[in-house]
Formats: sequence, C-alpha cells, structure tokens
Amino acid sequence: MRTLRAAPAQTRLAASLMAVTLLLGAASADEPLRINHLRLLGTHNSYHVAPDPLVATLIAAAAPAEARAIDCTQRPLDEQLGTLGLRHFELDCYRDPDGGLFATPLGLKLAAAAGAPPPLQWPDELAKPGIKVLHSPGFDFRTTVPTLPAALVAVKEWSDEHPRHVPIFLLIELKSDAFAPPQPLPWNDEGFAELEATILAVFPRERILVPDDLRAGRATLREAVDGIGWPEVDTHRGKIVFLMDNEGGVRDAYLAKSDVLAGRILFTSVAPDHPAAAFMKRNDPQAAHDEIRRLVDAGFLVRTRVDAGLEEPRRGDLKRLERALSSGAQLLSTDLPEPDARFPDYHIALPALPGEDGPNRP
Repeated sequence: MRTLRAAPAQTRLAASLMAVTLLLGAASADEPLRINHLRLLGTHNSYHVAPDPLVATLIAAAAPAEARAIDCTQRPLDEQLGTLGLRHFELDCYRDPDGGLFATPLGLKLAAAAGAPPPLQWPDELAKPGIKVLHSPGFDFRTTVPTLPAALVAVKEWSDEHPRHVPIFLLIELKSDAFAPPQPLPWNDEGFAELEATILAVFPRERILVPDDLRAGRATLREAVDGIGWPEVDTHRGKIVFLMDNEGGVRDAYLAKSDVLAGRILFTSVAPDHPAAAFMKRNDPQAAHDEIRRLVDAGFLVRTRVDAGLEEPRRGDLKRLERALSSGAQLLSTDLPEPDARFPDYHIALPALPGEDGPNRP
C-alpha cells in the first residue's frame, strides 16, 4: 500500500507515518486490498504552467494573493505518472464547442501591447472545437495540455504501457467563470454529453470504473460502499476513475438524470446519506479532520489537499500535511509533488505502489 516518507527536514512528522499507514491497510493479511485502502498522492491543477513574468506582474497588481498561489508549474502528465509515481490529477475544463473562445487571452494581448515577446508558442488546439483545460482564460492560461482529449490521451498512452497500475483518478472541475473576457459557457446537459463522449472517445468503457460498476446491482452507491469500501484493487488494475470536483448547481444538474448516477461516468461529491455517496471532497483536512476519519471508516473515498496556495510550502509548515495523513484521506493533493529549491523545508516523497510493473513495482 501507499505511504509517505518525510524528507530530512520533516523528522517531526516521520514518527507518526507508520501508525497512519496502518490505519489505511487491510484489516488482516487475509483481507483483500481494496481501492479505499490505498493512499495516493496527486497534483492540484495538474496541467498548470506558471504565468510568464510580464503576465505574472499584471496578475500581482490586481490580485497579489492569487499571484502567489499560482506560481508553480507541473510536469507533463506522463512524467507525473512515471517519474513521480502520482496516481490522481485535477483538470479544470471549459466548454468551447465552436473553437477559438480562449485562443486570444487578454493577458497575451496586454503583453503584446507592451512590446513583450510572445511568452510561449500558443497552441493551435485552442482554435479548434472541444473542451479546453486551463486555470483562468484571461490571465492564468498556460497549460501543458490545452484540450481535454490531449490530457486523456497522455494518461491512456502511459496506462497502455503500464497495465498493472492501480486505478488512476481524474478529478474534473467544470468551470464557467472568468475574471476577464470572454465569458465561458455554462455547463448543462449538452456540456455533460460532450464531456462523456470526449472521455469515451479515448477510453473504452471497459477501461473505466464507473458508478454502475461500483453499485454492482445494489440499489444505491451508498449501500455498495457503506461499511464495505470500494472494490478490490486487483480487479480494477489498469482502469481510470473520473470524479467531479464541482458541488452545488453543476453537480445537481449532473445528478438530475439519476440520483445513483446510473449510466453516468463521473462520481460526484455528495453528503454521506445521499444515494450517490461513494466519494467525498473535503479539501481542508484541519477543519474536517474528524469528519474525514468517520467517512474513511465507513468505506468512503475522500480527497483532501495537503497544502493550498503554496502557503504551507512557503512557511515550511507541516501541520496541514500531518492532519491530512492522520485523517486517513486516500487522495492527497498537492501543488508541490517534488522538491522545489524555493521551499527547501517542504517535500513529500513516495515509495513504490503495490503490485505495479516496471519502476514502481516494490
């Protein structure tokens, strides 16, 4: 199973890691390893590339806290999977059915007007129809995978080469907000249909663990996992699990078709007593620590963030990481999955994953 190893500067944390690890393991050697027994590190805004210096200055002038929070760049997805051994990712998705909606961001125009050289080769894919992956259309627009198909293909190609991997989780945030024009399109039934068709155009249905698979004939998802947990890891190696980051209106619209997500591809974060309850998003492990512990004990899968806005790395503060670990949350998200010279006292490292082929095999 998955554990975290402290860097030398984290000796205060190291002593607690073994006890926390045992909380997530199978109850006995005879009990099969279930998906909810895993602890998987992943990235927040997994596609993100920090703004170039001129655009970063523009952002800082209007929103200094935001400028500090987005000053990080993630590796391409295949390197996060292979080199870093990460197994869950977050993708921010915007609708663009006609193409070109985000092809000329305001930040890029302002940089050009100031006489700055082009900050990057702007991808032609942004002019084509389809769902786009980026943080904010106007200014924080740099991305390693400009389109959702590009992101999915990157994951699938790596998965094809490593068929024994534990399930990979893709957290999808469906965004329709912007701090600068153009105004993004709302997510509705038409957008959901495009999203699911885009996923199925890359991943065959049998390569995806969907809500119907987890429900397995039971009346609700909650009944399927409550006190039992998610399915065994070995029965779902090589598969992808799609999770919806949204709560509120967008989530409710997605659930309107079926309150147990029948026929749907994405799991949603809902209340523990909801018929679709299987996955929960509790981003603050300090405020929600005890609740996360109860959810994990009940068999649910929980995602939390071990840092936010680069604030903990800047301070070398491990308290949030400690609480995330002791909560038992299985999906741990970070903005800093590898050492950064700017933050020498903050580093999370991982050992091998259970039963995987290749360099991650224990």
